[in-house]
Amino acid sequence: SAQFSPQSETHGPCQLSKAPRVSMQPLKRISDSQRQFLLDGVQQNLRSDGRGPFDYRRVTFELNCIPSSTSSCRLRAGDTELLLALKCDLAKPRLQPDAGHVQVTVECAPSVSVALADSSTAEDWGRRLSVLLETLCASDSVIDRKALCLLPHVFAWQVHVDVLVLSSGGNLLDSLALALGAVLSETLLPKVEVIEALEEGEEVQLKVDDRPEAGLRFPMKQLPLCVTVAQISGKFLMDVTSEEEICAEAMLCVVVDGKTGDIIGLHKLGRGLFDVSALPSMLERCRGTAAVLVQQLDRELSLPD
Repeated sequence: SAQFSPQSETHGPCQLSKAPRVSMQPLKRISDSQRQFLLDGVQQNLRSDGRGPFDYRRVTFELNCIPSSTSSCRLRAGDTELLLALKCDLAKPRLQPDAGHVQVTVECAPSVSVALADSSTAEDWGRRLSVLLETLCASDSVIDRKALCLLPHVFAWQVHVDVLVLSSGGNLLDSLALALGAVLSETLLPKVEVIEALEEGEEVQLKVDDRPEAGLRFPMKQLPLCVTVAQISGKFLMDVTSEEEICAEAMLCVVVDGKTGDIIGLHKLGRGLFDVSALPSMLERCRGTAAVLVQQLDRELSLPD
């Protein structure tokens, strides 16, 4: 991967993502007068909902809302609403004989699909978003897949994260990453003991301790949080609405490790040119924003069910 390391701003090298380009927002149009009103406001540091340039909308979590899943989360951020469910199964290792498998699948609700004109477009949008989210927030550098293997060639955890986009009101990638971080942080894997076969011909046995207090934390090396910066008329905004996203000249997703505060990835959204001269100050601001998001996430995870 290409490396990016601006003068100590990142406190270590970060990767430039090679994930596919994907629009974060379903097809939507605004009138010329709406666009001009929004652009005029941005020039005066005013946004239509009254927020400052770098203010986030209120984010609410509902954890473990799907009893049939290992862990789950419903997240609301402005007009964006997501539902995530994580399930774990034991199976024969798939891609590597000594590692588990993690798959993220993003789909959109029918109401969101309508905005995408046809079902094939919706499926392609979800597929591209799945690859992007998995690349930025569930790669080998983030999840210790070898720790998901119980017995090489025989048993490993197969982890499936299903994401349903119920509504999309802008800044979707940041919300997806935050919800995924909540679900993975909340996940407890059952303690499983492998009992080797004593005689030839006998099968390997598994002894499962299903007590919640005996569960093992999901093996995460990093806690990736996405903080996306939009450039509009030479100004910079965070947590953009869908209308602001349409008017953005360029957008840059900065991936910050919530555990260390290091910047671990960059991914450019859209086709416009991002003002590189503003990058160092924006990276520092993204680190500060991620720290606030981590604090909120920690508060949610510490609350009793």
